[in-house]
Amino acid sequence: MRGVLWKGLSRTPKIHRMRPRSIPLLLVLLSCFQCTAQNAFLDSCWKLYRAPGQDTKSHLETLHEIVWELSYVDADSAKLLAMDLLQQATAHGNPELIALAHRDLGDALAMADRNNDAALKEYRTAIAIWRTRKDSSASRGIATALNSMGMLYKNRGELDTALAMYQRSLSLQATIGNENGLIYSNASIARIHEMQSRDDSALYYYTASGHLAKKLGDERMVAASAGNRANVYERMGQIGPAIDLAYECLRIMEKMGNDRGVATTLTTLSSLANTQGDEKTALSLMRKANALYTNVGYKQGIMTSGNHIGTSLLGLGKMDSAIFWLERALLLERELEAKDLMGQTLNNLANAYRGSRRFDDSERIAREALELSRVLKDGANEAKALSILGRSALDKGLLNDALKYCNDGYAVSKAASTLTETSESCECLYRVHKARGDGMRALIYLEEYHAIQDSIISDRNTRALTQRDMQYTFGKEQLADSLRHAAEVTELDHARELEQLRADRNRNRALGFGGTGVLLIAGVTAFFISDRKRRKARFEKDAAQLETQALRSQMNPHFIFNALNSINAYVQKNEPDRAASFLSRFARLMRLVLENSRQAEVPLKDDLEALEHYLHLERARSGEKFDYAINVDPIIDQEDVFVPPLVAQPFVENAIWHGMSGKEGKGHITLAITRQGEDLIFTIDDDGVGRHAPKPEQAEGVVPKKSSLGTAITQARLDLVSKQKGRAAGYRYVDKPSGTLVELTLPLSEGA
Repeated sequence: MRGVLWKGLSRTPKIHRMRPRSIPLLLVLLSCFQCTAQNAFLDSCWKLYRAPGQDTKSHLETLHEIVWELSYVDADSAKLLAMDLLQQATAHGNPELIALAHRDLGDALAMADRNNDAALKEYRTAIAIWRTRKDSSASRGIATALNSMGMLYKNRGELDTALAMYQRSLSLQATIGNENGLIYSNASIARIHEMQSRDDSALYYYTASGHLAKKLGDERMVAASAGNRANVYERMGQIGPAIDLAYECLRIMEKMGNDRGVATTLTTLSSLANTQGDEKTALSLMRKANALYTNVGYKQGIMTSGNHIGTSLLGLGKMDSAIFWLERALLLERELEAKDLMGQTLNNLANAYRGSRRFDDSERIAREALELSRVLKDGANEAKALSILGRSALDKGLLNDALKYCNDGYAVSKAASTLTETSESCECLYRVHKARGDGMRALIYLEEYHAIQDSIISDRNTRALTQRDMQYTFGKEQLADSLRHAAEVTELDHARELEQLRADRNRNRALGFGGTGVLLIAGVTAFFISDRKRRKARFEKDAAQLETQALRSQMNPHFIFNALNSINAYVQKNEPDRAASFLSRFARLMRLVLENSRQAEVPLKDDLEALEHYLHLERARSGEKFDYAINVDPIIDQEDVFVPPLVAQPFVENAIWHGMSGKEGKGHITLAITRQGEDLIFTIDDDGVGRHAPKPEQAEGVVPKKSSLGTAITQARLDLVSKQKGRAAGYRYVDKPSGTLVELTLPLSEGA
């Protein structure tokens, strides 16, 4: 994982004038001259520091600003200054400044030495001092210290503790209305979700951080949001958005003259070039990034760029050089306890050892990567480690072990929705099944592997990369040519490999059955000639079957039983009016479901009417445990826009059954429909207990709802919509601090 573009701290915006200090401080000033020249804000702080006539408090507050800025570009100097600040603040006797100095020293220790234990001690001391005060300034200090503590726990691999710290910080920042602090808390939470392969949630929090940063004019964090989202989109296989965001980040960092930020963005662009198959360009970009990281003394960047240089050399087949860079990166990560970076380095080193036929070393390192990734809940690196172990077992001829590792890796990568790792698992399974003599299964996984590769290395993304690269000077023509060549070579290799496998299979059958081989070849030829017609017929059959399954899901027997049970309860309680009202709505809903199910698409107005009846009935059945609202953007013509019937109903159902049922007090569910370009967006937002909360016990007389197939059927329906419309349709979950948000995207369909 590449290093993020921000650090979990926030700055006190007030600047004061200051007076010159002692010779040691001036020596630090001289050592920082180069960094100062690159940072206008830091340069202005030093100018204020030299100015005469300041009071002690103003002087120390300005020194705090200098420490904060230096910790970003020169952590070693920041540590010296933080120690000086603490000494002066203690002599001055101001509790607020003493607490601030302890926090600054903690930041400097974490950034300069990765001395996590010493840094945590400083943060706890700062929090203890701030807790003796009750003002908003103290609350802001506690919140930033909690965020910094979360960063250290993240580095140590204690991600659940880190997330808890970040969420406490976010809550406190929101309470006191500190939007600057919210920028960092949102970004910190996003980082944990990214590490644990919860990509949708990571994008949600990174975006929130970026919006706040743009509002406050914090260009560094606007760039950080763009760069980090680029990393997430790349891992999701969405190269186009990743490229856009990476160049947005690079533009801002170059404008700011921020070498470390430029280096981090070059790291992302290098990875994108590598994803597109241009290893040489990726290596060139990464060497530039490594040189910049070394120049500014940023150890985390040196580690990550060293890892990527080793990976690029691995891709070019230069095993000895790859091992040199990767071992050096791993040594530094172990020294600084950078567990958040170690998983990827271990996996890459295991691959390099395997390429050098050091199988025992490869297996040892891959097992360490597997153990670490499971502790970190890092699905991507867990799947990668399993694939490496599968290949190692295959190298040793242990086919059963290889099959188990590769199957496990495939399952983990699918659960984590990581395209690259799924692709690697498919290739691993192809080779294992081929070695076992199971040609049909090998062919299935090989075709899935190529399908994923085609989705990653596409003409559209190649053109996007070429166009954006015209704005910069990083080997523009060579990059575009290399990408086109790589795509062509890959396509030819795919075709040759598929034909070779099919030829092997036919040859083996011919040897077994003699003259029937000729008939088999003829049959295979006829099969491929009629393939298009067969696919069309299967598509229509699947569509009809899925619509039938969707109808059964909408006519959920659990819902019908519970609705009738509620009607019976009203009758037993002698509440005929409520029973009649409930029964009338229930009948209307059933009629709408039956009528709408006959159509592939229905007017949005009719679909929302059915959803409104459903929500009303569920609210009444639950004893009015929640309120709901349906909001439609006024620009949408509800009678002219068409949607698949009740496509959002399973997500509304989940919000009720899994969100509201375990919530204390009344909950709220909001269904919002908006238009974004040529897409229609359904947003289902609830403030319930969230997807990962323990399931509550059901009330007596209510049929428990087990794992509904509603969302699975909906995904299949959306896949059909994508094929029919030629545009993407899908949904994503976002885990909020309280509740869940689901965003459902449909291609806009309007009547004549």
